[in-house]
Amino acid sequence: MTRQNLSRNTFLSYKNDICQFFKFLKIYDLQSLDENKIILYVNFLASNYSATSHCRKISSLKSFFNFLCERGYIDTNFFDSIDYPKFSRIIPKVLSEKQILSLIESSYKDKSFKGLRFSVMLEILYATGIRISELVSLKVGDLSDDLSYIIILNKGERQRLIPLISKIKNLLKIYIENLKQKSLEQNSKYLFPSNSKSGYLTRNRFFQILKKVGVKAGIPSNDLSPHKIRHSFASHLLERGVDLRVIQESLGHKDISTTQIYTHVKTKKLRKILKENHSLQKNINKLIKI
Repeated sequence: MTRQNLSRNTFLSYKNDICQFFKFLKIYDLQSLDENKIILYVNFLASNYSATSHCRKISSLKSFFNFLCERGYIDTNFFDSIDYPKFSRIIPKVLSEKQILSLIESSYKDKSFKGLRFSVMLEILYATGIRISELVSLKVGDLSDDLSYIIILNKGERQRLIPLISKIKNLLKIYIENLKQKSLEQNSKYLFPSNSKSGYLTRNRFFQILKKVGVKAGIPSNDLSPHKIRHSFASHLLERGVDLRVIQESLGHKDISTTQIYTHVKTKKLRKILKENHSLQKNINKLIKI
C-alpha cells in the first residue's frame, strides 16, 4: 500500500490495523478470505473496541482492500458490504458557502492594518481548516520561502504541511510587506503580532472581531465561531468530493474516525436533495395527489 503523502503516524496506524486483521484471523493467503471470516473479525472489533476505534479500523481495511482490488490481487472487496458502527455523536453545525463568502467580503471593509490582519487570518482559517490556536500562534518562520505551505507542529512534536492556494499566497505577500512597515511589530517572530501578553493576537480577541464582522455580514453572533469555520472547511470540501484522508491531514486529526463525522453532514444533505428533487419522489407526490 502506498503512503499517498500520509503522515508517519497515519501510515503506521494503517499498518497496525491491517496487521491486526491478518494476525487475528491467522490468514497468510488472500485467497482463503471469505465473508464469514470478515464478519468474525468485525464482531471481534464490536466486542473489544469503542465505536470510534472500530470505525477507524474498518476505514483502514476498506482502503487497503480497495487498493488490492485496484491492483488485481483480489476480485472482491468484502469490506464494501460492511457498515461503520453506529455511535452517538454531535453533528457539527456549519455555515453555508454563501455565508462564508459574505463574511470574508465584510472583513475587507476595514482598510486598516488590523483589518488586513484579520482578513488574512480568516482566509487562512477557511482555506486550511487549521485550529484557531494553531492559526493565532503561527510564526513567520512557519511559512515556506515561496509561501506555498505552512508548517504546523501538532501535539507530540509531529509536523504537518498545509498547502496554501494561490489566493492566500498573494494575500500573504501583501500582508507581510505591510507587517514589515509596522515599527511596533518589526521584531516580532509571530505572523499575527499584537500587544497581548502572548505576543500574538489571542483566540478570544479573534473571536470578538469575528462576531463583529459576522453581524455586519448578517450572521448572528450566536451562529459564529472559529471552530464552526473549521467545520465548514471540512464539510464544504467533502461535498466537493475531496478524499476524507486529505481532509483529515489538513485538520490534524490523529484518528480518521474523528473526521468521519463530516460524512454524516454530507449524507444528511444528500438525503434532503433526493427527497426534494429525485424523479421517483416527484412521481410519488403525483400518486399521492391521485
